[in-house]
Amino acid sequence: MSATADRYPEPHPPDSAPQRLLLLCPSTRLVREAVAAGFAVRVLADASLPPNSPHSPHSPHCSNPPDDDVPPGIPADLVDLVDLTDETALVQAIEASVRVYGTQRLLAFAGTAALPAVARTAARLGVTPNPVDAARLLGEPAAMRALLNGSRHSYVPAAQARTAQELPAAVEEIGAPVTVRTLPPAADAAAFRSESAGERSYLVEQYLEGPEYGVVTLTVDGMHLVVGVVALHGAWHPSSHLFPAPLGERDGAEARAIVTELLDLAGYEFGYAYTVVVLTADGPRVVRSRADYPDEPLASLIELATGFRAEAELVQALAGKPVNVPTADRYAAVASYRLPVGRLLSVSGLEPVSELPGVHRVHFPYASGDDIPGHGGGAEGYVLLSAESTQEAAETVTAAARLLRAEVSRRPDHL
Repeated sequence: MSATADRYPEPHPPDSAPQRLLLLCPSTRLVREAVAAGFAVRVLADASLPPNSPHSPHSPHCSNPPDDDVPPGIPADLVDLVDLTDETALVQAIEASVRVYGTQRLLAFAGTAALPAVARTAARLGVTPNPVDAARLLGEPAAMRALLNGSRHSYVPAAQARTAQELPAAVEEIGAPVTVRTLPPAADAAAFRSESAGERSYLVEQYLEGPEYGVVTLTVDGMHLVVGVVALHGAWHPSSHLFPAPLGERDGAEARAIVTELLDLAGYEFGYAYTVVVLTADGPRVVRSRADYPDEPLASLIELATGFRAEAELVQALAGKPVNVPTADRYAAVASYRLPVGRLLSVSGLEPVSELPGVHRVHFPYASGDDIPGHGGGAEGYVLLSAESTQEAAETVTAAARLLRAEVSRRPDHL
């Protein structure tokens, strides 16, 4: 078998004529799955950033970390580059794909589904099954909160502050404790067009106390399949995520119900969504959501515990075939850690951690001499593991924390 054939298996066309797909910021694995299934694929990648660069959550970019078991790149003849920050260029690139290649369906990833230029253009050209506002209603904090508060089923007191100067009044209106979210520029422009350049607005919400859970869904023709629920930091362990979440039947049912209601309210018809829910004393409340599959390492948790391959199942759904409902036959956990601000002098224990029973991956994003940024700019390291029980998973998490040691020098400007 040739190297090319090994990277991209021989296509097996769907029963009907192959659909022509335009994939915006896809993973390499998704491209491989779509090509193997017989779809005619074009890829739009971000020309404004080099491959694998970090991206801001308020400014989506293609940022697809290399998968461990998939080809390292996408064939150049399938790829068109576009600057995602240039709305005109993005619209023209989508229009050209439809005109030149006959694109029938656009799928957007890495946060790009909520970009106004993507949503509006795809809807105008008829290459998306979702309403023009669906991804925005899920991913934009103020829009999502207004949508849910209008339904009264997941009500959370909230107020907007157009400037930092208005924050104290908004906090007083809601009453401490509160959560303050900086609204993305797109939301600012839509709601407050008179603001001066560079001014940010904020959403102030009542603080929600309780364990957090991440609910992963796949929607096909408006039907929402719950892929699984992840116990996030604090719900199971202070520094770890666990899948499947050890939830009681009632709590699990209520969390799933509020998520599927949100998807219904947004008019979401097709694709993955990841929604974070807090189980408060008054019932589940949605914290945030977005029209996409969860990022790594959460994505690997689900696959490790169930064998569910998100890209393959999405392609199955596109081809009109039944989606396999995943069932966990083990637990999978991610023990994460964040280093203090400063310069990394040394790190030890990485190899012993990798040799612990059940450990599948040790990700440490820094080398000796690297500067560790602050203010949320630093990458998190993690240990990915599987176990037969929650107790076994907790024991491995504890052992990893005991073995891993990093020495960081505090720079004078960080003291």
